[in-house]
Amino acid sequence: MDTSEQAQITNEEAPAEVEMEKIDEISSGAEAEPEQTIEPKTPARRRGRKPAAKVPATPVAEEAETPQKTRGRKRKTECSPTPSRKTAKITQSLLSYTDFVPNIVGDRVLSCGEGEALGHPGRTTTKKPRKVDIVEEDELKIVQVVAGGVHSAILSTDGTVYMCGINEKGTVPADGVEPEESTDEFTKLTFPDEITAEGKIVMLAAGASFTAALTDLGSVIAWGNLRDSSGEIDVHPLLHKMKESPVIIVHHKLRRIVKICAGENHLVMLDEKGEVLTFGDGTMGQLGRSSRTSTIRSKFMVSESGSSLIVRMRFRVKSKFIDVLAKNVFASGFWTLVHGEDGKYYAFGLNNYGQLGIKVKEETTEDVGPEGQDNRELRVPLPVAAPSYGAELTFTQVDGVQHIVARAENGDVYVMGKNTDNALGLGTWTGKEDQVHWLYETMQKLEFEEGKKIAGVSAKLATSVAWTDDGDVYSWGFDSTGQLGLGLKDDDDKMVPKPEKVTSAHLDGFRVVGGSISDQHTLFLAVKKDDN
Repeated sequence: MDTSEQAQITNEEAPAEVEMEKIDEISSGAEAEPEQTIEPKTPARRRGRKPAAKVPATPVAEEAETPQKTRGRKRKTECSPTPSRKTAKITQSLLSYTDFVPNIVGDRVLSCGEGEALGHPGRTTTKKPRKVDIVEEDELKIVQVVAGGVHSAILSTDGTVYMCGINEKGTVPADGVEPEESTDEFTKLTFPDEITAEGKIVMLAAGASFTAALTDLGSVIAWGNLRDSSGEIDVHPLLHKMKESPVIIVHHKLRRIVKICAGENHLVMLDEKGEVLTFGDGTMGQLGRSSRTSTIRSKFMVSESGSSLIVRMRFRVKSKFIDVLAKNVFASGFWTLVHGEDGKYYAFGLNNYGQLGIKVKEETTEDVGPEGQDNRELRVPLPVAAPSYGAELTFTQVDGVQHIVARAENGDVYVMGKNTDNALGLGTWTGKEDQVHWLYETMQKLEFEEGKKIAGVSAKLATSVAWTDDGDVYSWGFDSTGQLGLGLKDDDDKMVPKPEKVTSAHLDGFRVVGGSISDQHTLFLAVKKDDN
């Protein structure tokens, strides 16, 4: 497949929304801020009898029913809690960032692919993993590496962030890097006092052109710029500030966050009580808080208190409405996945290839436009149970854009979604005429050499990497820029149908303990093999 064909996701190619009831955004909390934040406007008085106020519908699971209207009851404002007969809440112990942050310290960072984001001064291409000199020259101890769309970030044990890449609209605000310029050397970020007061940085997440950081106190910081299908998102003062310097997204004194993860242009946060918050672009449904994805208002994209960023996880089970808390969250591409305390997985966002674990609606003649275009709506705007993930497995990592790679806690790996160019690593796709193996809507177990167990995975558009418990690295998919690290030459077949072991002289004597792949480059974190 032509790489340019893979590189874009448009509304035209996106399949239709999964069949689900229409749910009113206000009652679902889709666009509802908790109490105290918004005063509703008073409607103009009219002569005669007042019209009956509508009671908002309640978001529910697949078998849910809308509560009956009640005569004489005052209209609920969008700040009010959702009415229900019986509501139960699943409870869990407070979560901690220590449950999620990387805990293995590496002393070597390697990169492969193309661009300034490789971090190799004077070199913008390397087909095999090559060590980043500054890490060992400065004896840095690194706990996390993150590959963004046009940039890279690494995090040291003392909370220092180093970045390189293209500083477009504040994406790489490193010391000495001018606006709209770039740097091919990892350079330290210096934060203002108001940012450092939020605590030590313990986790990073990166999207297409932005980066977010979590502190040990529970605050979230972000910098760079967000985009949607129409271009740059510029509808809120905080988004303006993000392009100028790092800003606080959520203050720990108002809400304590324990995990962050990022899609292309949205950020997902999990707080200590198990509530899920989303921030940024929601046009593909990835915020999970409004069914009106094309007209979502700016105040529901941004909120420093986090009050209007909460995703309401309310579902009906028999005669009760259940508020489900989360014990883990995942995000990538244009989707979000929530692992509920009830053991189920809930998803929202773009589901054009069934990557959300929700079956794609079959195309009918009514879905075909006048010029043959697919008019199905494939965005899932509110949380829906994702049965393909099942409840018997606990996944520690889930990543990908049009396909999904998920690592279970027992070290097994499962894949699902679009399989052209053998993106799933199953080796089953035979070419453009293959109408059977190009898509998998259920989880498929991926086998590795000698039955090795996998310690971690990372995936982006048609590309994936995985590393084993003993530090070996495997990659598969479409190697458009050398990001698979296999040393493929320009005249080689760029499609790698099954996991293939990555080798490099710079990996000799080291084992990989972390990694992050993007559309054009990959970062690895490694430690000497004689170290624990």
